Amino acid sequence: MNPKRSGRTSPSIEQEPVPRLPHERDESSDSQIGGEPRPIIQQAHDDVMAGRVDTDRGVPMDQAYKRQKQAAVPSPKK
Repeated sequence: MNPKRSGRTSPSIEQEPVPRLPHERDESSDSQIGGEPRPIIQQAHDDVMAGRVDTDRGVPMDQAYKRQKQAAVPSPKK
């Protein structure tokens, strides 16, 4: 990494500076806070490292949706 470069980019249109778009502000390297991770992120890391599975409702809901879709598909006519 070049220490003279900060990693900050400046958006411009026709060489004129323009404000950043929301996603550019959110995802830019200079908008990230260094240091300790937030407690919820640390908990997520600890859960994954302990082998715990995802606790959201995504997996069970996906399974229920697939079962419903299979039951709703009419069998092919012969």
